[in-house]
Amino acid sequence: MDADQKDQITASQTFMIVSKSMIGTGIIVLPRGISQEVGTPDGWISVVLSGLLAMLAGYMIVKLSQRFPGQTIYQYSQRVAGKLLGKALAIFLSLYYIIGSGYSLRFMGEVIHMYLLDKTPIEVIMIVFLSLGTYLTVGGINPIARLTELFLPLVIIFLLVLIIFSLKDVELVNIRPVLGEGMTPVLKGIKPSIFSFAGFEIMLIFTALMKEPRKAMKTVLGGIALVIPLYTLVVVIAIATLTVDEVKTLTWPTMSVAMNIELPGGFFERYESLFSVLWVISMYTSFVLYQYAGSLGLGQIFRKKHRAFTYASLPVIYLVAMFPSDLNSVFAVGDFLGKTVLFITAIMVPCLWVIAKLRRIGLENG
Repeated sequence: MDADQKDQITASQTFMIVSKSMIGTGIIVLPRGISQEVGTPDGWISVVLSGLLAMLAGYMIVKLSQRFPGQTIYQYSQRVAGKLLGKALAIFLSLYYIIGSGYSLRFMGEVIHMYLLDKTPIEVIMIVFLSLGTYLTVGGINPIARLTELFLPLVIIFLLVLIIFSLKDVELVNIRPVLGEGMTPVLKGIKPSIFSFAGFEIMLIFTALMKEPRKAMKTVLGGIALVIPLYTLVVVIAIATLTVDEVKTLTWPTMSVAMNIELPGGFFERYESLFSVLWVISMYTSFVLYQYAGSLGLGQIFRKKHRAFTYASLPVIYLVAMFPSDLNSVFAVGDFLGKTVLFITAIMVPCLWVIAKLRRIGLENG
């Protein structure tokens, strides 16, 4: 492994990284996308099916990565696909993560500007978080892993608070009938929910950074399994409290649910503000993971320290963040990234695994 031996993470840290990498934009926009596509209360079924497909893809990713101990996909892709094509795939994956960083940065900026700092220019907000992210990224994977360990439990707790205290507003009639129009609408809903599970593909890189890579399968499947019920409950609560038709029209449905929450004793008068802060922290860690994955990839491709590419990618990330002209354009970038994830997990990874098997490259038990 080219990375410093200190840049290794435990199985529990990897589990949290996998989960945290997926908990991001989907929390506040997934109910809208699902409702618009499905048009019935059955969107939660689409989420469950998408989660199961993500687990299947995660299984394939780990099987491929375990064939090449201590190597990331940036390194072994050239062994499998040949130097030219392999390097092209590695650069493509690095650019995916850099563009994903810019998308996450812009998304953070939009939500912070709307709910927390409406008087602050979005450009200033993004520059601040880009600087903070860079400070963490240059330190390597260890500080990122520790940050994830610290904040993932808090994010889950606040999500559960959102769900529990929304139960009083639930109208069961809003989520009935189940499969009233059959499976066709449900299958349509798989497409918009795919990107919400994006992030687990980071195991193409992080399996090589694990102290115990033999535990990679448990960590990725467990990490995805943790997110499936969280996303499912968020969609159910949004539809059950707001109705499908209303959710379709809301930009951030989950924030609307949070605005209706009243904690006992007036502990917090505006729960959505507190929820927004925790969500921003959640997005920040996802942003840093993507920034690190992109800069590490470029560093390994061109045999340089990842720190140099972390700094070099800053203007690119900022330009990507500023490229969308409005919020609809931001969502369009998200759709593009969702299709890219589908290509990576459903086409690129299986092809590399089959080629490695046929050519007997790497460990045969992978």
